[in-house]
Amino acid sequence: MHLPAPILLTFLLLAFSPVSAQDDFRGRITYEITYEGSQIDLAEMEQLPAIAELTVRGPMVRWEMGAGELNQVKITNAEQQTVATKLEIGNEHYVIHQDRYDIEEELSEMIRPDFEYTDEYQEIIGYQCRKVIATARNQYGDKVTFEIFYTDEIDGFPFHFDHPYNEIPGLMLRYEIQSGPLRMKYEATSIRSRLFVGRGNFRIPDKYQPITFEELQAKLRGEF
Repeated sequence: MHLPAPILLTFLLLAFSPVSAQDDFRGRITYEITYEGSQIDLAEMEQLPAIAELTVRGPMVRWEMGAGELNQVKITNAEQQTVATKLEIGNEHYVIHQDRYDIEEELSEMIRPDFEYTDEYQEIIGYQCRKVIATARNQYGDKVTFEIFYTDEIDGFPFHFDHPYNEIPGLMLRYEIQSGPLRMKYEATSIRSRLFVGRGNFRIPDKYQPITFEELQAKLRGEF
């Protein structure tokens, strides 16, 4: 893996990122990812993903992004309130499982941002979106702000209930998140609705070895 372990671990943390979707939506959403404001060098930035793809079938969502030797697929089931994150790192295959209790514990340890719902609107790929300003503290205790644009044309089903942005009442078509040195901006570039989305998109093949995030951290750091 060419990406340094600390940056890779930060990237993995960002796998658990916020997106909302309505329970009867079926289709695919593509996001462009940029890293302006990140505190990493250009060589590291070039190894991070530039595209994220969200595939939705009712309460099930598949979020996929990858770069270089790392491919990551997050599968959520809103009815069961579970998350499974598949990771391909070179020739190795892992899956991290979380149930509602794991997620509640994780969420309780996260900093909850304050949201300011503005009267500013902007059209993004044909959808009217309202601007929200999220304010939180970074790892140094400094106040940071992020812009969110969401559309209520697609209901804000609390799909990714494992993230502090779950308050946002509509599908976010442009938003920012930060973890450690990475500041990531997601912007939707296309929405294809009413596609056929098979259940196979949400299965976990047997080749994926169950692992905890803590075990994966230790492995990437060469501790076992």
